[in-house]
Amino acid sequence: MLQEARDDVQHADQKASLLLAAAGVGFGVIISGQMSSDWRADTVLSMPGQILWGFGIALAVACVTAAAVAVWPRYRLETMPRYGVTYWGHVAAFKDPYRLGTALAKTDTDARARERVLHQLWSLSRIVLRKYRWIRVSLLLGAGAGVALSAAVVFFPAGTP
Repeated sequence: MLQEARDDVQHADQKASLLLAAAGVGFGVIISGQMSSDWRADTVLSMPGQILWGFGIALAVACVTAAAVAVWPRYRLETMPRYGVTYWGHVAAFKDPYRLGTALAKTDTDARARERVLHQLWSLSRIVLRKYRWIRVSLLLGAGAGVALSAAVVFFPAGTP
């Protein structure tokens, strides 16, 4: 199960990175279109369309932010972890390699081995859950942004009340 949790962290990061890249391409298209001399929201869209367009842009920004949160590394540096030194975040917290050696000697006992695996599995599973939640949020926000931006252009062109 521990290896599966490690694999799921990797899969979640890949999905979030792909989502972030796709959102970046979408933003690039929107920004390049808005920088065009012949496109301005106030001349192309009616007032409701401009409001919907602004809402869509806000959703798009939130989509990218949620994807970035999903990719953001999560770790805690602890020199006195409850279940012993179980991953690189614990190792990196030590300022002195001799103290690390002492902590590792306490961790490597057979009695601690099960606790160490359980702690890693629990920590990684929680990370996977958070990553997938943020991916889902990002997908929903991206879909909302696409709908809002498309609806603004299709249903509220300039000249409509």
